[in-house]
Amino acid sequence: MDTSDTNTPPASTASLLVWEPIDTARLLESVANDAAGANVLFTGTTRGVTAGVLTSRITSRITTQITKRLIYEAHEPLAAAVLARLRDEAVAEYGLTVCAIVHRLGEVAVGETSVAIATSAPHRREAFAAAEWLMERIKREAPIWKCEEGADGDRTWVHPEQHPDSGLHPDSEIHPESELRSKPRPVLVDSFGRVHTDLRISVTDRCNLRCTYCMPLDVAFKPREELLGYEEIVRVARVAAGLGIRSIRITGGEPLVRREVAELVRQLVTISGIEEVSLTTNGLLLAEQAADLRRAGLHRLNVSLDALNEDAFERIARRQGLARVLAGLAAAKAAGFQSIRINAVSIRGLTEGEIVPLAQFCRREGFHLRFIEFMPLDGESSWSDDQVLSGREVRDMLARHFGPLVPAVRSDASQPAIDYSYADHDIANGGMDAAGLPTQAAGVGFIDPVTQPFCDRCDRLRLTADGQFRNCLFSTTEWDARHVLRTGGSDDGIARLLHDCVLSKQAAHGIGTLAFERPARAMYQIGG
Repeated sequence: MDTSDTNTPPASTASLLVWEPIDTARLLESVANDAAGANVLFTGTTRGVTAGVLTSRITSRITTQITKRLIYEAHEPLAAAVLARLRDEAVAEYGLTVCAIVHRLGEVAVGETSVAIATSAPHRREAFAAAEWLMERIKREAPIWKCEEGADGDRTWVHPEQHPDSGLHPDSEIHPESELRSKPRPVLVDSFGRVHTDLRISVTDRCNLRCTYCMPLDVAFKPREELLGYEEIVRVARVAAGLGIRSIRITGGEPLVRREVAELVRQLVTISGIEEVSLTTNGLLLAEQAADLRRAGLHRLNVSLDALNEDAFERIARRQGLARVLAGLAAAKAAGFQSIRINAVSIRGLTEGEIVPLAQFCRREGFHLRFIEFMPLDGESSWSDDQVLSGREVRDMLARHFGPLVPAVRSDASQPAIDYSYADHDIANGGMDAAGLPTQAAGVGFIDPVTQPFCDRCDRLRLTADGQFRNCLFSTTEWDARHVLRTGGSDDGIARLLHDCVLSKQAAHGIGTLAFERPARAMYQIGG
């Protein structure tokens, strides 16, 4: 039977799941472009012998298996959505002319192609790099499961522990037809195929500044008894880790105004499955707490700093404190923090004069600077779109002063920032760490939620200080975890609440559209 009409993309940017053999020649032909510098075909084929490492807590040993065939199953709507997203990210990231992906489902014999990726680009390097990147991301993120059938007839599912970013496998709740179901492992996947691995946890709505973009001058805070205790927060974090959450960021308000935050960090970093715990702070109390946070195991710091001029700082923060923030940054470096990000909100008519000085400061100190567009989450509801100083405008200002900005390779496709490095600023400018090794050179990133929304790749969920789950900064609905925690609810109840929250997530926040509805809470009440 001629399957070429059904198993090869009719358009070179299509992503397909097929049940018949893949026509690789036609696939490559579909992306061929005489004007391109390279047309590349990458394929994955079934091997006759598979090898692996069987690991226990005591020992490891090499294992081999004679494979007769592979069987691929998928959650097809989610898999198609993920393949399309990865394809689009590769086209944008590597400057591809066209790209096509085809993944085989069903039985695949030894020697047959199970996945094929065709790319076309102006230069061979980009075409090859994109194809390699796609192959790895498909393994990690696509809800496609592989079963190896050995010569003895035994079947073994290749579990996602080999690809910890995935969290999807045949035993999960979204794969009900699997003939080898065991104990279900739920995962946090929304109806648009986005896998959620990041949880922002606010520990307080209180703050020692009154930044214009975050909270009003006159503010009533939540009673302390309405805030989650550390024991409650850790319990939620453990449940979330069991559902695939891998990174936690502690936020506020200002988290360091709450007592013994380092103790919370110490408990969070010990949770199985959590790979990173970071914290966002305004830096006022950082000098006193940096060493304790480092000893507790905090991996990374994000410090909000919008201005280096004292007058500009006070106009934005509506409090004094610039010198204390700078002292906190110095203390954080002295404590051994290697990854420090500076977050600066860009507001038209207010911060233009601070952009270059902030970049100069971060280049000198080795901090990674990120400019964030002003969002409609201010406490006084005075935001308007003419106050938005776009990331593109800021980028142009920096380029005029420092020269070209070079796009950086994105190690995490779900991150909100688009990062750049300075063409004149290589790793030699990054300084040395405590071991005498070069640290990463300072770069600059742009988080543009208003002019360039990144909702399609969002992997974040939020827990407010008073125990409400939110699936978006701009969500108008919340899910009450505090009620479950304080009425004798089970961990399964918390998990169900998280699932409901994720499944209700919208495709986008809608800023700039007629359908956009500003949330009732301001940034300090949600958690930045």
